[in-house]
Amino acid sequence: MNVRINKKDFYNIPNILTYIRLLCVPAFITVFFAVNGEKNLNVYISFAIFLFASFTDVLDGYIARKYHFISDLGKMLDPLADKLLQVSAAVCLCVNEFAHHSPMGMLFLAFPILLGLKEGFMLAWGIFLAKKTIIVHSNIYGKIAAFTNAVGLLMSFFATARYNAYRIVATVILSLGVIMAYVALVDYGRKLAKQLNYTVKDKSDLNLKF
Repeated sequence: MNVRINKKDFYNIPNILTYIRLLCVPAFITVFFAVNGEKNLNVYISFAIFLFASFTDVLDGYIARKYHFISDLGKMLDPLADKLLQVSAAVCLCVNEFAHHSPMGMLFLAFPILLGLKEGFMLAWGIFLAKKTIIVHSNIYGKIAAFTNAVGLLMSFFATARYNAYRIVATVILSLGVIMAYVALVDYGRKLAKQLNYTVKDKSDLNLKF
């Protein structure tokens, strides 16, 4: 599928909401490490930023579908904003675990590493395909992974250092989110390889609406 980005796409409401979500990423990181950590004030403010950013994600998707504001620019930026926000949150929460000498720190370290590797690969892949005027759309597994990871991360803001029932549930949800993220990656690769090897005669024939 060829990329079609119109000038008006830069100013439609869903994409503006995506810009706001992108700006939430440096704001989240800055607050997490710059605000006084006494009484977990930095964690609570960062949680509010993460929650607000997640809400803009739901809202821009709703507006885009309801009012037909879906654009190739949005298809590129929306998942990028989600990935940056979730990986940043996972890294910050992991650092917070180590800062408080939590025994959960080593276990939680797996999430930012696995998510970072997967999303870094997807970003590089997306840039490569975009240069060939090909846009890869989010598939259902990727959407499930993004939602599951968001829930797991939101819960993790309030997880204690102790390995209690709440912490177990948050860890299980995050684990499921990471698994679904890699299922999405495999599905992307399988479908793209199948189309390139068997059905595509020209790049304009590509249909990556997974």
